[in-house]
Amino acid sequence: MDYPLRFVDQLRPHLKALRKKRGLTQAQAGALVGVSQARIAEIEANPGAVNFEQLMRLLSALGGSFAVREDAPSTPVLHVVDEPARAYGTLPDTDVKLPQGPGRWAVRRMNDQSVLVSLVVQDAAGAVPARSAGPGELLRALQALNPDKDVKPTSRRNFVVRTREDAW
Repeated sequence: MDYPLRFVDQLRPHLKALRKKRGLTQAQAGALVGVSQARIAEIEANPGAVNFEQLMRLLSALGGSFAVREDAPSTPVLHVVDEPARAYGTLPDTDVKLPQGPGRWAVRRMNDQSVLVSLVVQDAAGAVPARSAGPGELLRALQALNPDKDVKPTSRRNFVVRTREDAW
């Protein structure tokens, strides 16, 4: 019989049940695998504390095995990406105010109607601006220039900007 397991703790009752079904004591099961009775007790109490090889040997000795099965295909990420589009309105690219300073900004509309803004640190000639913005400086500048929008960082120089909708 198959028992789908998602967490190692779910293995506890099955190990004990397999051993008892075979009519073995912990000491006898340990002798089959080459470990002590105390180790079998530890494994049954906390299967996550044993290395996989030892667990496989114990399962084999008890007449059990592991089977890896792929669950039903997960839903495409596109469905997850579409969710924010319902929570946020459409935001025109030109509606995002960008701070002035070294480097240039790249603005790109995303599938969920948000706008990805990125600070490009190299110019066309490949030169890097002398001064880099401090941690959080660009985020604070974007938030100050766009108080009616939701600005979230995706990295130090990349931000997602969405229209802010009141949830209440």
